[in-house]
Amino acid sequence: MRGFPGCAFGIAILLAGPAAAQNTIGAVDKLQGEATGTYAGETAPLAAAETVVLNEVVATETATRLEIGFDDGTTLTLGERAQMTLDSFVYAPTQGTGSMKMRVVGAFRFVSGQAAKVAGTTTITTPVASIGIRGTELWGGPIDDQALGVFLIEGEVTVSNAAGTQVLNQPGQGTNIAAPGEAPGPVTFWPQDKVDRALATVTFQ
Repeated sequence: MRGFPGCAFGIAILLAGPAAAQNTIGAVDKLQGEATGTYAGETAPLAAAETVVLNEVVATETATRLEIGFDDGTTLTLGERAQMTLDSFVYAPTQGTGSMKMRVVGAFRFVSGQAAKVAGTTTITTPVASIGIRGTELWGGPIDDQALGVFLIEGEVTVSNAAGTQVLNQPGQGTNIAAPGEAPGPVTFWPQDKVDRALATVTFQ
């Protein structure tokens, strides 16, 4: 944990076992390049194995790849010039509840952990749409001059905004949002070259 001031704060996390005593929601599993974490107005560099706290803004630099492992087994990989803020994280397996809400800007790959597999909700909010998740692996981010593309690797997701909603429920399906304010486009199976270009944005070298 970096030396952020005022770290005696309340965190909306319910965890079983030893993690219950920690004021963290996860840690940096892998880092290629440079990234920072900002909390309470203070910014500090991130390094591999560095802990991440609720409401911390994690940001990557050019040519950076960053993988965060959360306490329930969820993993999030960010591409270059991306940003993530975890707004809430609740994981109470003995009670059968779990939820995660985060905001992401830029390219990312998300693999659900246990919080998304119990009776709860997991939501990723991007600048142009919200992505509802349950037991899922997906890629999201700007692609082909579109404001957002969402590609389903496994599971099911709902991509929605004020203009419309699309559901991806077969691996290989994707949808695009051309610009802010526009509805998610038709669900299609992405060609392999598009899949390769998408995944390359979050692949470690």
